[in-house]
Amino acid sequence: MAIIVIGALLYLTIKRVIYKQVDNSLITEKTIIQDQIEQTALIPNFEASIGHQIEVRLLNYPLSNIQIIKDTVIFDPQQNSFAPFRYIFSSGNTVEKDGYIITILQSISEKNELLRFIELYLLFLFFSLLLISILINYLISKRLWRPFYTSVKNAECFEIQSDKPLHLPYTDIDEFKQLNKVFNNMTSKMRIDYLNLKEFNENAAHEIQTPLAIIRSKADLLMQQKNLNKNSISLLKSINEATARLSKLNQGLLLISKIDNQIFHEKKMVSLRKIVENNLENYKEIMLLKKIKVEIDAKDEALVEMNDVLADVLISNLLSNAVRFNVDSGFIKCQINYRFMIFTNSGLPLTTKPVDLFRRFHKGTDNPQSVGLGLSIVKKIADSYGILITYTNINTIHEVKLQYRN
Repeated sequence: MAIIVIGALLYLTIKRVIYKQVDNSLITEKTIIQDQIEQTALIPNFEASIGHQIEVRLLNYPLSNIQIIKDTVIFDPQQNSFAPFRYIFSSGNTVEKDGYIITILQSISEKNELLRFIELYLLFLFFSLLLISILINYLISKRLWRPFYTSVKNAECFEIQSDKPLHLPYTDIDEFKQLNKVFNNMTSKMRIDYLNLKEFNENAAHEIQTPLAIIRSKADLLMQQKNLNKNSISLLKSINEATARLSKLNQGLLLISKIDNQIFHEKKMVSLRKIVENNLENYKEIMLLKKIKVEIDAKDEALVEMNDVLADVLISNLLSNAVRFNVDSGFIKCQINYRFMIFTNSGLPLTTKPVDLFRRFHKGTDNPQSVGLGLSIVKKIADSYGILITYTNINTIHEVKLQYRN
């Protein structure tokens, strides 16, 4: 802004000086002519020069003393076009009280061209200084802010699972020093909290599995006794089922916790088609028992970059749901291509909205074997890798779609 103001003031000053010079020239010439008229009462002998026109008229009556200097535009026969002129108009009286009028016109085309040149030069100078100042500010800012952007980039690349500490660049700027200190404290606390949570989950899972295994083994021993009545056997069976369900629940929650804590951070290209085929072999006996018809339409290997363990859990849970909640003499269809995978199976109608099945502990049927974590785990894995999952149900037809590419 200061450069603009200074440039405008400089331009106006130069213009004023040029016009002042022209005006002085006109006044000087007018004064010479005026002196001759007042002394001799005759029009002096003069010739108009190039770009300079003089007109003098004598009158037989007195006039008021007037002097006016202005700009005008008149037709210039030499250039055959209209041209700018600066003129002086002056009137006065001779000794005999006769009036006279003096008009002098001087071309200012060259002066205007000079002013236009100066104007272009000032504009060029202004834009040059502006670009130079922007470039200098950019280079200085880039140098000053380099530690900040390096710290932010290193913080973005920080992995909580890694034992490597956060490396931040040294800087002399107090504000960036404070920022690096905050980053270091924050990442250190995150790492400690993560390790504490991980240790708690592992210990909790291990400690819970041990008494559950003891309960199940003791219940099995009691069921093998001969003197048990029907009511006792029923109670022991309920204890066994509840223990098995609690074990599945513990394993599911532990898996969700590991996914949230990004324990499974290793990735590689896995074939979802091969995983589906391998898991179908695991449920072969159950499908034969329930007379479930299986149909696979695989047009692609469906290669996806993800953790192989989580990929197996994802497919296994989907097939497990399709088998366990199917009906006798039902069907399972699996469509696999480059963009998506669709599991379609028969089953009982849902008693809830399909989208609610992805919520933790939410079940669509009253099946006591379900703990309500299967689809929640599937959803958690899918979200971790940007896979869009949808569940639709029309009467007895259930469909789960995994879209891993657009």
